Amino acid sequence: MRTIAHISDVHFGREDSELVDRLVRSIEEAHPDVIVVSGDLTQRAKKRQFRAARAFLNDLPDTPRIVVPGNHDVSTTNLVERAVRPLARYQRFITKDLSPFYADHEVAIAGINTVRVLSTKDGRINAKQVNAACAQLDSANPDALRVVVTHHPMDLPAEDLRHALVVRSRMAIDEFARARVDLFLSGHLHAGLSLSTVERYPEISYRAVVVHAGTAVSTRTRGEANAWNLIRLDRSRIEVQQMAWEGERFLPCRMERYGATETGWERLKT
Repeated sequence: MRTIAHISDVHFGREDSELVDRLVRSIEEAHPDVIVVSGDLTQRAKKRQFRAARAFLNDLPDTPRIVVPGNHDVSTTNLVERAVRPLARYQRFITKDLSPFYADHEVAIAGINTVRVLSTKDGRINAKQVNAACAQLDSANPDALRVVVTHHPMDLPAEDLRHALVVRSRMAIDEFARARVDLFLSGHLHAGLSLSTVERYPEISYRAVVVHAGTAVSTRTRGEANAWNLIRLDRSRIEVQQMAWEGERFLPCRMERYGATETGWERLKT
């Protein structure tokens, strides 16, 4: 079994400093095998905010990690930089790799950049990115669980009409289903939830689990407590434990479980 610490939307520049220290401690106590950060490390892509985000990443446990950018990691004030080198500061302070990949004998995780210069909010994915991620996942142990990380949501509950999916998400979901991707991780919405791709796409060939993380330490909460996800997974089960801020520390909150079937994953009754 592998354990993933999934955090998102830390938004340095609008962070609660008390929560930052407690988040680091909470993740240390969880002893994750991999740390995933699904974007929006800063609030306005300023250098001082990226320096704070870099310091935060350095304080996290020294374990493998996958980090992808979010739309807030592209400058909205320096228009020349936004047009010519939109992720220059992100690549300088966080990582040069916009297609990060990690694999061991149990899990393979591919990160994809869904940020686009022409949009200050919504995300997009293209066929080249999907094919590249599938090639990365295909290079791993064929028995490893396959995970894709984006900032913007690849899927949402069908009744959610307020928020946008990644542009071309249907194309990507179809291709990732053929590649038997098991799990999608994202952020952006500042709301924690999980669902199965079968809910929107009942005809899909392989059913994956979709997990969104809330905002871990930002003051920009949207009706939910700050939270991060502790995910445990193996070939038979995926468990998504939300770790929510309860005033003094992050504590286990909502737990959702999914079981493996021949056609992918289905939610288990609690």
